[in-house]
Amino acid sequence: MAFDIMKIFEGVEPLSKISEKKVYEDKMNMFLSERYGCLKELVEAADVATASKIFCNDVHVAFDKFGKARMGIFTNLNMFLIIFVFPAIIKNEGERAPVICDALKNAWNSRFKCNIDYTDYDSIMDSFQNRILGFKKDSRWLDF
Repeated sequence: MAFDIMKIFEGVEPLSKISEKKVYEDKMNMFLSERYGCLKELVEAADVATASKIFCNDVHVAFDKFGKARMGIFTNLNMFLIIFVFPAIIKNEGERAPVICDALKNAWNSRFKCNIDYTDYDSIMDSFQNRILGFKKDSRWLDF
C-alpha cells in the first residue's frame, strides 16, 4: 500500500490558507475530482487503522527534514487535512466516514504528536462570514 502523498498535498501552503467561501468551494471540487482517488486505498481498506498509520508515515517521510517536519509545513499539513481530506471523506463515504476519520485522526495525532479533530464540509462552509470593516454582516453594530 503506497499513497501518492505529493499529489494529495500538492500546493498545501496556499490551499491551507483559504479565506473565501467561493474559493474554498472551488478548491474542494478540484480536490474531489483530481485528488480524492489517491485516498482510495485508505477509504476502502479492510483495516482502516493500519492504512491510516501507513498514510501518516508516508506523509512524515515526504515532508521530513532533519528528522521531523518543519513547524510551518506541519501547520499547513494539519489545516489541509482538516479542511480538505476529512470533509472529502465525510462527503463521500457515508456510514463508514466516522470510522475512517477517527482512525486517520488517531493515527495522525499519534504520529505527529498533535491534537487535531475533523469536521464536515457544511460546517466549514458555514464558518465563512461576510465582513464589513471587520464586523460581521449580521452584527448588531451594523444595524443602522
